[in-house]
Amino acid sequence: MQRNLCERVIKLDKNIRFAGIVNANGEVIEGGFQQGIQPLLNGPAEQQMYIQSLSNVVTLKQYADMLGDFRYSITEHDKVTLLTFPLGDGILCVSASPKADSAKIRNKVAALLKGNKPRGSKKV
Repeated sequence: MQRNLCERVIKLDKNIRFAGIVNANGEVIEGGFQQGIQPLLNGPAEQQMYIQSLSNVVTLKQYADMLGDFRYSITEHDKVTLLTFPLGDGILCVSASPKADSAKIRNKVAALLKGNKPRGSKKV
């Protein structure tokens, strides 16, 4: 998969807390937190959240023929904003502080992903 993608995502905005690539099995295969940031969820809860996010994306992609391609999902909580992007058979999960401009982050991540696709790859 794309090397150092998560590091590049984290550098896009100081309000990004975390960026991680989750594979089709719901496992984080690359990623990390912004320096000095602590996770809000423990191991099992965090894993369950990734599996649920992956399941949501897989479900929404099933409607692509009728609605068009799924591009991203934004979920806002009191303590964190979660952005989820399809990435091959998995997803890119990004979390940001609630004061972050989620539309700005979404646009920057989408542009990075668009520029990150290898030539001849299928649209995800």
